[in-house]
Amino acid sequence: MTPPARTLVTGATGAVGSAVLRRLADAGHDVYGVSSRGGSAPRQFAWRIGAEEPPRELRGPWDLVVHCAANTRWNLSARRAERDNVAPLRALLDRTGPRTHFIHMSSSYAIGLTGSVEPTEVEAYRNTYEWSKATAERLLTAERPDVDIVRFPIVMGARPDGALERYSGFFWLASALCTGAVPALVGEEKAYLDLVSTDDVAGYVGELAAGGAPAAPRLSVLGGGDGALQVGETFDIALDALNTWRAERGVGPLLRLPFVGTEQWNRFYLPFAQEYLDRAQLLRVTAFQAYQSYLSMTEPFEATHQVGDITSTLYRSVRRWADLHPETATRIPQPWRP
Repeated sequence: MTPPARTLVTGATGAVGSAVLRRLADAGHDVYGVSSRGGSAPRQFAWRIGAEEPPRELRGPWDLVVHCAANTRWNLSARRAERDNVAPLRALLDRTGPRTHFIHMSSSYAIGLTGSVEPTEVEAYRNTYEWSKATAERLLTAERPDVDIVRFPIVMGARPDGALERYSGFFWLASALCTGAVPALVGEEKAYLDLVSTDDVAGYVGELAAGGAPAAPRLSVLGGGDGALQVGETFDIALDALNTWRAERGVGPLLRLPFVGTEQWNRFYLPFAQEYLDRAQLLRVTAFQAYQSYLSMTEPFEATHQVGDITSTLYRSVRRWADLHPETATRIPQPWRP
């Protein structure tokens, strides 16, 4: 697609959407951004897609739509997940014509527990977020023969400096290490934890935009593949980044938390926790259980487009998080006692 193309980026104030918007604007596209609350930059509009009519500036034909918007919370009801992640997609498709190149940003985890987006039951997925992303993929392939679907795993900041529009998701780890929110890491040290940078995602979207729409639904999977970091490596890099940052400020180092396998945790440690921990401690432990399956994936994603080594980007991203959250990053975690 030759710039300037009239382009709409949804979720434009989020970590991925903001990077995509900048990349397409730098390529010379005529880019408009939209999110539920809008943004402060020019051409950043508020629009609750599917719940209200779009602003006047967002009406009319689009050459390119990149749909990044999503509610990534894991604890939504199926009804809410469908409302937030599937209904807006339907409404957006109704406003795009056959000449629109539609790029949908999905998730590597949309394949759920079976390795496929085809199951329709919520139980085939770890949570309703995954289920809703799979539902969206099925909808697109049924209704748009020329759609691009891009799956990607956990997102780090930009490669040069770790900058990220919004530090959420993975960065529970940094906070948990600093605050002592959990007594151990439940997962498998040798499992895969695939990461990409915002640069990787935005750069690839730029390539798709330049190449134009496919003749048939095209699926791309970004990630490290079998070269992805392992869980233990990821935690060690994050811990090193935090301790280096803390040492520069005269704060003592954080200790490496022990790893406990999921079977061992659920069979032995969790019953003990339920009997002896106080209510606040137990709430932390049970909240952490949602991450167990993500830290226990012993088979890598099959990446169609393998990204470069992510080690230094992870390190920079954690340090950048600490720069922006100094009160949390300098905390002294207290030992867990029943």
